[in-house]
Amino acid sequence: MQHGEIRWPRVAKILLAALAAVACFAVILVWSGLYNVAASRDHLQVTTWMLERVREQSIATQAMGIEAPLLDDDGMVRLGAAHYEAGCVPCHNRPGNAINPIVEGMLPSPPKLTSALEERKPETIYWIVKHGLKYTGMPAWPDQTRDDEVWAVTAFLQTLQRPSDQQYLDLAGVRRISDDVRTEGFASFDRFTECGRCHDSGRLDTNGDRIPRLSGQSPEYLLRSLREYAGQDRPSGVMEPVAALLDEETMRALVARYARVEKSRSVTAPPSDAEQLERGRIIAQRGDPKRGVPACDSCHAAGRSPQFPRLAGQHADYLVGQLELWQRGGRTGTTYGRIMSHVASRLSADQISDVTSYYQSLPGDGAPDGAVARAGP
Repeated sequence: MQHGEIRWPRVAKILLAALAAVACFAVILVWSGLYNVAASRDHLQVTTWMLERVREQSIATQAMGIEAPLLDDDGMVRLGAAHYEAGCVPCHNRPGNAINPIVEGMLPSPPKLTSALEERKPETIYWIVKHGLKYTGMPAWPDQTRDDEVWAVTAFLQTLQRPSDQQYLDLAGVRRISDDVRTEGFASFDRFTECGRCHDSGRLDTNGDRIPRLSGQSPEYLLRSLREYAGQDRPSGVMEPVAALLDEETMRALVARYARVEKSRSVTAPPSDAEQLERGRIIAQRGDPKRGVPACDSCHAAGRSPQFPRLAGQHADYLVGQLELWQRGGRTGTTYGRIMSHVASRLSADQISDVTSYYQSLPGDGAPDGAVARAGP
């Protein structure tokens, strides 16, 4: 054998011996219990480094191929802030506030998001919010089918470094609770005020145009919706956990309270495009027989079955989001949902825009006015 030639059999034996030694060490470490797993002590530096490397490489790889939608819409940011207040504040706290000392004792402790998100792209934030992170206490989004909710949270987190504390309270709807409603002898007042943080609550409209108006809806429809959320038949990573905590008595009390809330009138000027409103009116009242689309008013006009929501005066952006969710195969856990999924799949994007703009242009009582009234029968 020439001088300097690598002796591969010997190298292989050394590597195998080293691997065997590492394996033996790992077995001894695991079975002896010598590694301290207490959260009161940090990991070994090598352990922390390894876990962080695995985490960051995994996030980068798993987020490949994800394309972020436009995230600068005010309604989307407000919706994300409301979701953040409901699900993220217990660990990450509100902007400007210190993390709860008990939560801070977690290992690893929840990061201060204003700094942790500085170098993250929207796609990686979305992936973390949706899927969570093992060994960190960060849970996955409760309903994996609601990408729209996850993107809303992502949109808010992208703005987290900009708003002041007071702006956050406004975005998340927290300021709405303090001075908007009174008890009026309502047994579940606290529940109603928490609902009012997002939904119309007596004197204030909804916290953004991607949140549905509940005033004017029938008690039957509202109660059915809460039951479907509680039973996980209607998907929502936000509403499912909320409804699951409500007993039947509280659900009925909330429904009765919302049935008494004065109907909200849109605070946003409806589109001035009379031709678009006319196209939307035709779809609402006649449907589109060529595409197999029935008239929306056959179920959703005033005086129809109380099991269906009334659409007059509803936010167009909210309606668009729900129709797109049906088109993606969401909300098919109930018979009504499957019917709407079939209908939505036959609507074009332009038709969705037309008919939702038409319904938003109507007053809460469903009577046509303005450009719609002049459009004729």
